[in-house]
Amino acid sequence: MVIFISQVSRSIGALAGLALGDAFGAPFEGGPPPEHNIREPGYFGTNPIIYWQFTDDTKQTLAISKSMLKCGHFDPIDAIMALIQEYERDPRFYGPTSGRIFSMIKNGCAPLEAAQALFEEGRGGGRTNGSVMRGVPIGIFYPPEEVRTYSLAASRITHFNPVACEASAVFNTIISYLVRGMDITAAVDRAIESCEIREVRERIVTPEKYPLNPSMDALDTLHASLSIALSADSFIDAVTEAVMLGGDTDTIAALSGALKGAEYGIESLPEKWLRNTEGIDEVINCARALWVMRK
Repeated sequence: MVIFISQVSRSIGALAGLALGDAFGAPFEGGPPPEHNIREPGYFGTNPIIYWQFTDDTKQTLAISKSMLKCGHFDPIDAIMALIQEYERDPRFYGPTSGRIFSMIKNGCAPLEAAQALFEEGRGGGRTNGSVMRGVPIGIFYPPEEVRTYSLAASRITHFNPVACEASAVFNTIISYLVRGMDITAAVDRAIESCEIREVRERIVTPEKYPLNPSMDALDTLHASLSIALSADSFIDAVTEAVMLGGDTDTIAALSGALKGAEYGIESLPEKWLRNTEGIDEVINCARALWVMRK
């Protein structure tokens, strides 16, 4: 039996799946793999105070979403300013690359030159996963033939490293295909076809050849999230597997959750989680608006 999933359901599922995965993984961020299988949010983990709350993964995603809705397209200057405003409201959880870029801009560096300057200064730095985790709005808004260009531009405002840019483009391309009705295996295959960096392409063509590494590296994050989403049968299975890796649990669970939400639609997300996660209504409203305004 073929079950029809509307494209707007997939779009909302992508953004809401990211937020729920982020909130589910947040208590375990930076810690070792849990000793027992975790299937429900709770007061445990490395950061037990974080419960039913998402982190900067979702907050940055919302900042990008709101910027795109305001401008009617992705505008790099408006986007970086939106990210800085969000950072100033709550700087917790932000990674080293984004925080450094925001400080450089606030101290007078031109907004679209800061990331490149940091990349050149650090001899290849800026390869962390900050631009990958916030790219779902790009995938919802832009069609597959356009999403790569805007994904690279969106990454370069903070993460200029080519691997981080490519990882972001691949992930957003998969989201773009998924929310427009393609199945996940075909979506990954299409994204691989457009991938231009050999290191990234080789890792995701044969993901089973590489161990999952829950680090903050952009390619490690892309590899882990894709591997989990391709093998998991449900949203809960995917985010549970992400948490059981330990390490950067919030980001890997967020991206795995976004992929499963985009694959199965918002109906596949746990109703209790949707009801209890702080700020989820704003996430859903942004996703719906992005789909209405999509290119």
